[in-house]
Amino acid sequence: MSTEENKATIRRFVAALEKHDLDAVWANFDQQCRFPVLTRFGINPTFENYRRFIVSFFEALPDVHHMIEEMVAEGEKVWVSYTIRGTHEGLLRNVPATHKLVSYSLIAMYRVANGKIVEADFLSDDVSLLRQLGAFPS
Repeated sequence: MSTEENKATIRRFVAALEKHDLDAVWANFDQQCRFPVLTRFGINPTFENYRRFIVSFFEALPDVHHMIEEMVAEGEKVWVSYTIRGTHEGLLRNVPATHKLVSYSLIAMYRVANGKIVEADFLSDDVSLLRQLGAFPS
């Protein structure tokens, strides 16, 4: 697949995230997808655990929006710089709901094969996020 087709796959995934349409979100992934991001949270990086992770993320930020700032593709890999915005209404990074509006950056790397995401990894600006939640000193 071309880099433009791979970017289109990621745009479909993000559009599903924006609609909070979890069935459409899952449809973008290969069932054997790898999720290295989960290992940083001490979670076994399986598809089922990623599903649970996303559900809890939507519970924590029920009005979350993923604004794509930049997208770059090379071969099977697509990198995306996002701004994440939402209202903190549930447990997030072990912080109970503060009802505060948060905005933070996230960089994602996806690997796409045959129109499906086969690897997904993310790094977020947790220091900025935790400061906004009052859980990290300024």
